[in-house]
Amino acid sequence: MTISKDIQARLTHLHTLSQIAREITLPLFADPKGVENKASGSDYDPVTQADIDAEKALRKSIRATFPDDSIEGEELPDHVGKNDFSWTLDPIDGTRGFVAGVPVWSTLIALSHKNKAVLGMIDLPALNKRYMGHIDETTSKSWLEEDGTKTDLKTSPCAEIRDGILGCTAPFGMFKPGELAAFKIIGSGTRFMRLGLDALGYGLLAEGRMDIIVEAGMKPCDVRALIPIVEGAGGKLTNWHGGSAADGGRVVAVGDAGLLPELYTYLGRALD
Repeated sequence: MTISKDIQARLTHLHTLSQIAREITLPLFADPKGVENKASGSDYDPVTQADIDAEKALRKSIRATFPDDSIEGEELPDHVGKNDFSWTLDPIDGTRGFVAGVPVWSTLIALSHKNKAVLGMIDLPALNKRYMGHIDETTSKSWLEEDGTKTDLKTSPCAEIRDGILGCTAPFGMFKPGELAAFKIIGSGTRFMRLGLDALGYGLLAEGRMDIIVEAGMKPCDVRALIPIVEGAGGKLTNWHGGSAADGGRVVAVGDAGLLPELYTYLGRALD
């Protein structure tokens, strides 16, 4: 795998950032404190002290090592840098799982160059595993780091939706009625589905264990880290109409890009 010196330096620093986040998040996972609801009305969108503390620490490390890079996060204001590199941070993706004691929450970090995600990390501290991906004009590679070993990832071929395993974190929470109807049509035609996986589902897709993930209401910090991992393993992650998913919203990921035309047909029927 050939990586430029600039990107290699930032790839190395991703592991430092992973350790920084783990040192803050893992102790609080056992007993989360300072949980607040940042949504309005009857909605529930929790933010924990671990979110805020971890994002502050990650920003401090990036600013000290790469002072000219931009930084975008979920909890704090953006930092505008002086070059073409930009970090996107989500210290705890799957905060509901974190609060409930479900170990599939993760730290998501993406590095973009000229507004295109080139590095992605899904770090799952409670499971002690880390998915990594790198894509650019010449390189496409994803790998899993677990128990001191590094395993290259490749998605599985899946010619038909009926043969696929479908994932979604929370269909009754993230979809509007029309979106949910489209999701149900797809789900009824798959082999089976698994829910509640948050970013782990995308890692499992990159491993070749799952085939389709359909979600909505995503933020940029939810999705940018996923793109290099899914596409570095040979899959595809787009919005519901085949465009870029980098800004979030409605997203669909597949291990086999041949599934996308039929999926777009069903997703295009969402009325919302």
